[in-house]
Amino acid sequence: MEIKNDEKIATDKKSISRRRLITYAWIVAGAIVIGELIGGVFAFLWPRRRRGREEKIFIAGKASDFKIGEIVAFRKEKTFVVRLEGGFLAISSICTHLHCIVNWNAMTKRFECPCHGAKFNKEGEVLEGPPPRPLDIHKLEVAAGNVVIDTEVIIERKKFDPSQLVKV
Repeated sequence: MEIKNDEKIATDKKSISRRRLITYAWIVAGAIVIGELIGGVFAFLWPRRRRGREEKIFIAGKASDFKIGEIVAFRKEKTFVVRLEGGFLAISSICTHLHCIVNWNAMTKRFECPCHGAKFNKEGEVLEGPPPRPLDIHKLEVAAGNVVIDTEVIIERKKFDPSQLVKV
């Protein structure tokens, strides 16, 4: 079997060497990895869209149902309702440090942030940790015997003041 030179040259031009194939594969793999990294960086840096479906104003319940010293969590609204001797306080459950969700620890009787170990007392004041200020509060009013909270209104504060309590 003889192969003509013309046929041999034609098949050499159509085929690709293993070395070149591996080089192309590495280039494609590198491009995919770089694309993923760039996409990940933009996804991290791009601000998240805020969902507008949440209720901004909600009724927490009847004022008479809350006992003095009781703290009730409203997870969906990211709010705690605190009943103190002087009145009510609607504390935001969003930490003022890195915006993590704080939890109420009934054993230690304080709010605790799981991100950096910040601790707040029942009025939302910083006891320990890195937060720059106390937990924010929401506008609260007692209307027709019901505790009504407006989560759209966020009040930043420097410290707890008894004037922040809403009396029954």
